Amino acid sequence: MPFRTVMLNLAITAVLVLVIVLGGMLLQGLRSQTVPKALKVPVAGVPGMTTPDEGGVPKEVVPQFKILPSPLLVESRANEADTLRIRYGNEEHIFVLYFADSLETTMNHPQRVAEQGRYFGKVPDKTIIEVGQEAAAYVVQLLKDKHFNVLTKWERVPNTVRYYAVIKVQMPEGPVYLADLLIRKGYAWINGISTELPDDKRDLPTYMVELSHLAQKARESEAGIWARSPKS
Repeated sequence: MPFRTVMLNLAITAVLVLVIVLGGMLLQGLRSQTVPKALKVPVAGVPGMTTPDEGGVPKEVVPQFKILPSPLLVESRANEADTLRIRYGNEEHIFVLYFADSLETTMNHPQRVAEQGRYFGKVPDKTIIEVGQEAAAYVVQLLKDKHFNVLTKWERVPNTVRYYAVIKVQMPEGPVYLADLLIRKGYAWINGISTELPDDKRDLPTYMVELSHLAQKARESEAGIWARSPKS
């Protein structure tokens, strides 16, 4: 093959290689412009009442009550008398009491405020909120001053990463359920989820009757919200 022909073929081959390389680079550039970079997908929140600081993997329900070691109350604007942020070890969770529904502290849930107002005798919304804030302050001070235990089976409040719990407060007469104290002081009514009591000789029906007696005494003595209820 003549030398000129060889050189011509080499030149053509070099041009083809260059065209292929440039074409590949151009195609890669177009792809980088049309395909977005992968984004980290945020963890989906739990619908309902869950707030950003309630995130995390939900705990699994256990058959028996678990006593949380050395619990501490974490002061939070979200705390209410029956809904409390508790720290134990390296974990923090929000717990909601079984049995008792305390007075609301804000108008975030107006239907619930209105329902409580009707139950306690046509009490105005403003009064419900005022006494609800008083109840929350009472619980904060109580759990600062007294030793208490939190017992839970990690049953979740629907549509949240909150958990139902029983809280026992060490009082002069012995351990007392926080639900009992709130109802006795006229800060809550018997409502919500019930459960068999942990390590308690009373069965559920007997305990519910006792709660009813506490509620009746609170009404008769005009404790808490009952003192603000319009007289018939």
